[in-house]
Amino acid sequence: MSELPRSSELRSPHSGSSATTATTAPIRGIESRSIDYVPASERHGRLSDQATIWFAGSAQLLSLSTGAIGIWSGLNLFWTLIALAVGTIIGTIPVAAHASQGPHLGLPQMVQSRPQFGRYGSMFIWAVAVLVYWGYVVFGVNTMGATAHQLGMGPSWLWIVVLGIVATVFAIYGYDWLHVGQRIVTVLLVIALLVFTVGAAVGGHIPAGQLSASGTFDLTKFLIVASAAAVYQLSWAFFVSDYSRYMPAHTSHRSIIAYTALGAGLGVYWMEALGAIAAAVFPDAGLTGALQDASDQVFNGLGAIVLILGGISLAIFTGMCIYGGSLTLISAADSVKPVSATRAIRMVTILLIAITATVVGLFIPDDFLNGTFYTVLAVLGYLMAPWTAINLVDYFLVRKNRYSVREIFNPAGMYGRWNWRGLTAYWISFAVMIPFMYLSFFHGFIANALNGVDLAFFVGIPVAGVLYWLLCRSLDVQREWRIIPEADRDLDAVAKPVE
Repeated sequence: MSELPRSSELRSPHSGSSATTATTAPIRGIESRSIDYVPASERHGRLSDQATIWFAGSAQLLSLSTGAIGIWSGLNLFWTLIALAVGTIIGTIPVAAHASQGPHLGLPQMVQSRPQFGRYGSMFIWAVAVLVYWGYVVFGVNTMGATAHQLGMGPSWLWIVVLGIVATVFAIYGYDWLHVGQRIVTVLLVIALLVFTVGAAVGGHIPAGQLSASGTFDLTKFLIVASAAAVYQLSWAFFVSDYSRYMPAHTSHRSIIAYTALGAGLGVYWMEALGAIAAAVFPDAGLTGALQDASDQVFNGLGAIVLILGGISLAIFTGMCIYGGSLTLISAADSVKPVSATRAIRMVTILLIAITATVVGLFIPDDFLNGTFYTVLAVLGYLMAPWTAINLVDYFLVRKNRYSVREIFNPAGMYGRWNWRGLTAYWISFAVMIPFMYLSFFHGFIANALNGVDLAFFVGIPVAGVLYWLLCRSLDVQREWRIIPEADRDLDAVAKPVE
């Protein structure tokens, strides 16, 4: 994006107003902002919005597969549910912490990587993020198509296209539409999931051996499930602050972290638990078919209700992925050559991600997710763990939430083109993770010695965070902080969307 103008260069219609609003604004038309700064005059939203967008965004059909990994690997339901809880807690903590960055910087998530990695150094991280967004769109449309076909709603290809269109519309209209959609879905999902949970608990349909704690524990399988749950949850970290950046700048760090953790943690765990229960009760059925059958044991028709609501949530979540991918593509393009953050460039990047991912979703097998999901999650965890640690350490411990928005967008700014500290910490921590990796096509020697236990994710985060903090001991943050007041002088007065 072109460097933001100084106050002497532009007069904004919002000049003189710095009021923030802590209420939900009326739903708007097509969003005009993308990677540019959100001024105080446009801030709005409630803390509960962070809980609802991440509850519904997490409690969707893709989460079923993470929940079933333990059952598929031979772990029983009791230990699977505990492992899922452990992994969810570990993954939720950094995800929720990222949410606090949005209100205080007024920027989407991935452009905030420039201070840690540099304008060009961030490109690799953004490529990984785009792959995550794009992959979730592929998995989302494919899963929705197969689920609709299972419910007798028509051919899967038709619903893949329908979901792709619906998700694209939500992405185009943007921030407010995504929040409102997930707010409504959250209410309906909570009711349906409560009915299923109570019915499953009192119905007596779960095999007794699945609930036994003694003689059924397997450390390797337990850690596989915990790691998968942590990585799956952590994959939201790439776009958490995309959906909090319109919140008032004075939003409490602790409060927004707590609300995000509540929504994301509860939503993902609840749906993963459903996947685990369904796989345990009907081990020979496909996952969505097993969930439908398990739900219908509570009362006939509940299965269709749960799947339809999970599908609606998935449709909007897919829109969130397209939206986040668009912002990251614009960030990458802006690093190569400064661009104007117009609605036109939003449309182009949204359509690029949506169309390509939907086409791929049409041609992959319906059971593709079952056979590849754990491998995909593991690889994502390896790539994301160092980034999330570096980003959060920089925000909370090194620069302590003191950044210059203008300098982030300045091609010749103080954050530079390449930041050797962030890049060094990332690649050294990634190298340290390699011996701990365990995949179908690669076994690290330490993972082999541990009988297949994959600890790479749990090693990468602390190594990257500590190493980055040590490397930043020589960083003159005081100099940066002295520059910020003048660099960002009258920032709110001059910020306006580019049409």
